[in-house]
Amino acid sequence: MKGVEKMLCLILILAIGFYLYKTGDLQRMINKNYQTNEAKKILDIRLAKGEITEEEYNKLKSIL
Repeated sequence: MKGVEKMLCLILILAIGFYLYKTGDLQRMINKNYQTNEAKKILDIRLAKGEITEEEYNKLKSIL
């Protein structure tokens, strides 16, 4: 019985993944995370260069 339960669980996970892929939700989730990370990197660089103050940096980072 355990083998059947594992197989059904795997099929369910694959079905959910396929649904998210087909609807485009999976790509949106991945892109949102990537864009947020890139924005944080840019803020870090601007702070290091002295282009923004630490106060501005904290405000912008809290928005992300």
